[in-house]
Amino acid sequence: MATIVYPPTINFSWLFQRPQQILSRMATKNYTVYYLNKTYDASYKKGITELKENLYLVNGVGIGNIKLRETPILWISYPPNYSYVNMFKKKYVIFDSIDYPSDEFSEWRLNFEEMQKAANIIFASSRKLYNINKRVNDKTFLLPNGADFEHFNKAERIFSKRPSDLPEGKPIVGYIGALASWIDWNIVDYVSLVCPEYNFVYIGPNLNMKRLPKKDNIFYLGEKKYSILPNYLQYFDVCIIPFKVTSMTEGADPIKMYEYLSAGKPVVSSNLPSILRCEGIYTADGKAEFANMIKEALENYDDQKRKRLVDIARENSWEKRAEYADRIIRYYLI
Repeated sequence: MATIVYPPTINFSWLFQRPQQILSRMATKNYTVYYLNKTYDASYKKGITELKENLYLVNGVGIGNIKLRETPILWISYPPNYSYVNMFKKKYVIFDSIDYPSDEFSEWRLNFEEMQKAANIIFASSRKLYNINKRVNDKTFLLPNGADFEHFNKAERIFSKRPSDLPEGKPIVGYIGALASWIDWNIVDYVSLVCPEYNFVYIGPNLNMKRLPKKDNIFYLGEKKYSILPNYLQYFDVCIIPFKVTSMTEGADPIKMYEYLSAGKPVVSSNLPSILRCEGIYTADGKAEFANMIKEALENYDDQKRKRLVDIARENSWEKRAEYADRIIRYYLI
């Protein structure tokens, strides 16, 4: 059994993103995984806790508390964590390159090149990141984000009572994710204005956005626990990804895309490279086309399309991503 150590980047309980998703699956494939919280989380006990078989949370204590019996695999997704590479005389290094280091992620430039060179293996979440890393390190492999399929597939059908804070009376156009600067808020404002026949629902934490568009048909419901997101998603009629197209988002592979598809929901997105490669998604260039695509997605939705979207998500599950990562690791490292 190999051991994976994930240095502190984000807390395990926050938003349940790529690191939590894929490392949880790696724990089911004969790896012992130690996930280090960035900050102490009072909802877990201090120290090292086994969350599931082979998956351990290191909470409120340092990496030195991990008792290693073999050469560890350092799985690093945050380039400034390069400093952890030098803590171990013997180690394997996986650089999970998940965000393009520019704009909102400009701090990720620190040690980006060092991570590229130190890595025994690089996994890249998007084609843009793959191309950038492949030029430096031949052991670079495309590993896109994926779907927590079983969790979100529940929302393919109505399975529970309608949440009390969801608006009623109109079709719901929904978004699940951070309210952040990479969202094109001009699109958000415009589509709510020209599509008064829909309610627009946004679920997720506000990442320092001081001014959000306000309309009678826009509803900001705040951050919800990951466990209940399908309870909201089941009532969405169309899902959206209204991102700006920048150097950073061109290197992104939005996890929400796979979550929406798991529920068989029609998706409308900005023109991002990772979105364009996925069939069945409506892509828009500009706010007017975005509004038109929302209407088209609603009007042209049927059971056949729903089933196809679900099939796409099933083939892009985190389980399948972990299976691929496991094959690469076993071939090149252990």
